[in-house]
Amino acid sequence: MNSLERTRKSIHMEPVDRIPVFPILIAPACQLTGVMQSDYSLDPEVMADTLIEARDLIGNDGIYVSRDNWVYHEALGGSMTFPKDDEPYSCKTLLDSIMDFRKLRVPDPETAPGMKTLLAAARKVVNEVGDKYYIQANIDCGPFSLAAILRGTQNFMIDLATESEHQIRDLLNFCTEVVEVFGKAMIATGVHGIQYGDSVASLVSPEYYRKFALPYQKKSFNALSGTECDLWLHICGKTGHLLHFVRELNIQGFEVDALVEMTAARKLLGDNIAIKGNLDTTFLLQKGADEVYTATRKILKTCYLKTGIIMSPGCGVPRMTPLENLQAMVKACEDYRI
Repeated sequence: MNSLERTRKSIHMEPVDRIPVFPILIAPACQLTGVMQSDYSLDPEVMADTLIEARDLIGNDGIYVSRDNWVYHEALGGSMTFPKDDEPYSCKTLLDSIMDFRKLRVPDPETAPGMKTLLAAARKVVNEVGDKYYIQANIDCGPFSLAAILRGTQNFMIDLATESEHQIRDLLNFCTEVVEVFGKAMIATGVHGIQYGDSVASLVSPEYYRKFALPYQKKSFNALSGTECDLWLHICGKTGHLLHFVRELNIQGFEVDALVEMTAARKLLGDNIAIKGNLDTTFLLQKGADEVYTATRKILKTCYLKTGIIMSPGCGVPRMTPLENLQAMVKACEDYRI
C-alpha cells in the first residue's frame, strides 16, 4: 500500500496498514530546501520542486500545494508585497464599502496572478509524483473568509451588524462564485483533494455561522462535488460550536485545529467525514523530537480510530520547525499499530 492508496483509503473509511500523515508546509518547506519564499511564491516550477523535495526529506504521505491567504485578493486586482524570504502580504483591502464588490469581476484562473501560479505548480506535482502521494491543493479561502479579506476582517464584522442582509448576501454570492471558479480549475489539474479555509467563520456565533457562512459553504462544495477529487474544509481555532453544522456539508474531510480534541471532533462531525489533525503547531516548533513522537502517539491512541484519520499539525507548520520534529511525527505513525 503506497502513500496515495493509504491516504485515499483512510479518507473513505476503508482499512489501512497504518495512519497516513502529512503536514501543511509552506515556509518550512522553503527553509528545509534552501529556497527563498519569494521564489517559491512567484515561480510554479520552484514551488512544485520545493514541495516534492521537502516531502522526500520528511517522508510524509501527502503534498499540500499552497501559497498564502492572499491569492484571491491578488487575482481580483489587489496589490501584493513579496518579501525575499517571508510571507507575502497586502497592506490595503480591496473594498472601501461592502457594495464596492460590484466593481470586481470573477477572474479567469488560468490568467489571474496567483491563481495561475498555483494551478501550474499543482499540475507539475501531479505529473511528477501524483501516482505515489496524495496531492491536496489549497484554493485559498471560503466565501465568508474571502468577504472578510476583501473588506478587512474588522470592517466585515461591523458590516454583519450594520449593513442590510441583502447587501451582505450579494457580496457572499460573489465570493462563492470566485471560489467555485478557482476550485473547478484546480480540480481539473488532477489533484486528489482540494481544500479551502474559512477560519474567519470561527469568530462568529452559531446563529451568524448558520446564516452567513454555512449556506455559501454548502453552495460552493455542492458546485465542486461530483468528481473523484476529495473536498476539504479547514477552520482554525475553536470550532466545537460549529462542527454539528459542518456535518451538513458535502465534504470528505475536515481539518481539526489543536484547540478541539479529535474525539470531540469525530463525535460532532459524525462517521462520514474524515478528520485531519491536530498536533499543536507551537508544540511542534518548540519541543524536541522525542516529545513530538510521544505527543503524536498520544493523539493516535486517544482518538481510537483505525481509519478515517490523517495525522497532521492542526494548522500550517511554523517557519524554523526542526526537520527532526516533522520526521518524528511520521515515525510515530509508522510505529503505531492499528
